[in-house]
Amino acid sequence: MACFHVYRLKQGDTLVVDLQADLFEALKTRIVAPLIPASEFGHAMSRLNPRTKIDGEDCVVAIHLMAAIPSSELGEMVFDLSSQRDDIVTATDFAFQGF
Repeated sequence: MACFHVYRLKQGDTLVVDLQADLFEALKTRIVAPLIPASEFGHAMSRLNPRTKIDGEDCVVAIHLMAAIPSSELGEMVFDLSSQRDDIVTATDFAFQGF
């Protein structure tokens, strides 16, 4: 598992981005945020919900829906969002700090 990698959950078709620092890889859980198709999201706060493209589809990283899940629920890695690290970190900071 690696921070900013996108995984498909084993149950269903949901995509999530791993937000947890690689330093904590030994834990049996990962903090993730779902990726929701932009067409299904409605109004997104750009600073809280960064946009990205996965396999040609516009998606929103739903930081406000982040949760810890068992690592065993993560399936295959399908995309790497490391290039959007700054936007994702800014969004998580905004969620916790309000700035």
